[in-house]
Amino acid sequence: MPEPMWDVKALATYLGKPASWVYDNHVKEELPSFRVGQHLRFSPAEVRQWLEERCRMVA
Repeated sequence: MPEPMWDVKALATYLGKPASWVYDNHVKEELPSFRVGQHLRFSPAEVRQWLEERCRMVA
């Protein structure tokens, strides 16, 4: 069974950012998102993949 979609608050908590950052950056940073009516939803698997692709390796 797939994970439930995250709302803005859940994604902000996961990323350790304020909800305002999620709203401000979902387009600018190309966060993978869906609109359900007026609400943003995020697939946890797609967010994790997005992070992997954009994370810098720290040596």
